[in-house]
Amino acid sequence: MSEVSTPTRHGRSRHGDAPTSALRAGLVLLCAFGLWLVMDATVLQHNATVQAPLGARRTAALDILDPLSELARALGLDLPVGWSNVALDRTADGGFTYPTVPPTTKPVGPTTTTTIIRNPTRAHPLRVLLIGDSIGEDLDAPLLSDLTATGIISVNTFGKVSTGLTRLDYFQWIVELTGLVYEDRPNVIIGMMGANDSQSMLHPALRYGSTAWRAKYLANAGQLFSIGKADGRKMFWVSVPAIQDTGLNKEWNLVRHLQQKAASQHHVYYIDSDLTLAPNGHYAAYLNVGGQLALVRTPSDGIHLTPAGGALLAQAVMIAFKHDLGLRHLHW
Repeated sequence: MSEVSTPTRHGRSRHGDAPTSALRAGLVLLCAFGLWLVMDATVLQHNATVQAPLGARRTAALDILDPLSELARALGLDLPVGWSNVALDRTADGGFTYPTVPPTTKPVGPTTTTTIIRNPTRAHPLRVLLIGDSIGEDLDAPLLSDLTATGIISVNTFGKVSTGLTRLDYFQWIVELTGLVYEDRPNVIIGMMGANDSQSMLHPALRYGSTAWRAKYLANAGQLFSIGKADGRKMFWVSVPAIQDTGLNKEWNLVRHLQQKAASQHHVYYIDSDLTLAPNGHYAAYLNVGGQLALVRTPSDGIHLTPAGGALLAQAVMIAFKHDLGLRHLHW
């Protein structure tokens, strides 16, 4: 009888283990999903902020992803995702695929000393260079129009979306500006970027917000500003404005602070865009402009500037430009 009962007991044991094995497998999958969610939270947060339409689903997603993104950055768990994105020719922030940026082909060398033309004319115009990321490009279009409308200023522009001063391994702004200065011989440089800078660095690998990251970012900004100010040039720097997403906006505050500190150290004219686009200290999609309600920020992401917002900020830059350069008779 014992020989007959033995396989019966074994059969019951096998059936009893099946639910346990399934539970274990489920727990493993759940833990793996949780780890992936935290590691990829920065990318998911960016996608939700930039791509998702405004509404309850976007708000709910960001309520979850904002703290997870902060946790990923604090623990450095976002770095493997960044490394893999670099290997796949993607940006570390958002995972979008872009063509590989070739090394600059512009000649690099000593520049001709430039000085500010105090009395520019059509024959001898003041040369201005505009640089920036995608938000900088939102400003460049109306600013280009205002500057050229004076009749005594010539303007060159160079913008590159999804770039900044954190991921210089992806796009080397410091080298690029050196080439632009050599090529364009500007008297004045006006720049605006930073929307892509609240992320960890890869070369060297530095966690966003760490002491080493802050020191390196400040050095990057300082080096860019040193090139901008060399040879008697003037440089103006416009801060990235407050954005709709409060969690991401809080992260951007560190970028703004370090840019302003570097600007002060290198005597760059710093223009706080919030004084124009967020006069009450908070994000505003609409502003009252001359008694008319104007949409100044793009509804799709709450980040970029509409043509009206760009024109409004351009006016503030033009006023600072005219005042600092002493061009009292400048009209546009």
